[in-house]
Amino acid sequence: MDANINSFLNWSQSQLAEAGVNSPRLDSEIILAHTLNLSRTDLWTQDKRVLSESEKKIAKKNVERRLNREPVSLIVGHQEFWSLDFVVDGNVLTPRPETELIIETALNCISSQTARILDLGTGSGAIAVTMAKEVPECKVSAIDIDPNALSIAKENAVCHGVADRIEFVCADLIKSAWSGCFSIILSNPPYIKSADIKKIMPEVLNYEPEKALDGGITGLAFYRAIIPMAIDLLEENGFLILEIGHDQADEVTALLNNFSCYQNIKVIQDYSGYDRVVKAQKTNG
Repeated sequence: MDANINSFLNWSQSQLAEAGVNSPRLDSEIILAHTLNLSRTDLWTQDKRVLSESEKKIAKKNVERRLNREPVSLIVGHQEFWSLDFVVDGNVLTPRPETELIIETALNCISSQTARILDLGTGSGAIAVTMAKEVPECKVSAIDIDPNALSIAKENAVCHGVADRIEFVCADLIKSAWSGCFSIILSNPPYIKSADIKKIMPEVLNYEPEKALDGGITGLAFYRAIIPMAIDLLEENGFLILEIGHDQADEVTALLNNFSCYQNIKVIQDYSGYDRVVKAQKTNG
């Protein structure tokens, strides 16, 4: 039976909705546009175009992947972040819209276009690459424990023309002794409690790297490591900016308050009203 773009989208939307997938129409459009190498606008303007048998076969296979709760970003191989396109695969956490608040906060703190920036746990490189794009004369160091993740981050840096200003370092975020002097240290570290990992949505649990999610027994393991080590790396009046879980603001600010050199500590809410970022400034305290 012949299927045109419109009828296939209706079928796909129905399948995804029945399976309880969020945003079934949007997912259907993104998946089919990727399969046909078209834009979503093309789908609307070519909605009567009949799919070939091979196109239909590949499109159905991609819909089946979504029915198995594989994230759309992994099916199509990329994700938008800060209006930039990032290559992603199963070795990295897919960049989330809420993480853009780290970028927004950092840009509000930057006082020099030649800033030195450190991104801890870079993953896909979304934070490092975006900062390099937004601050054209800055230098960025990006650390990750996983060489496969760093390969993706390097690919994204090349795609966006900033590879010459980002140093990628393969190192353990907690155990390694970092070096350098930075204007801003940024991190979206793993912050889910180990016991809660199995409770997260299947798109994340089954397809994204656990090491990018697991923050230890309390969810605070990486904050306990980053906060004291950042003191020696931040220049005077430099900023430490951390993404946090929505219920971790009190605990993370308490960790910062253990060190008198951290001042001007501020919790920043995302656009959904959840605590999302903690910012602190290093002073002579």
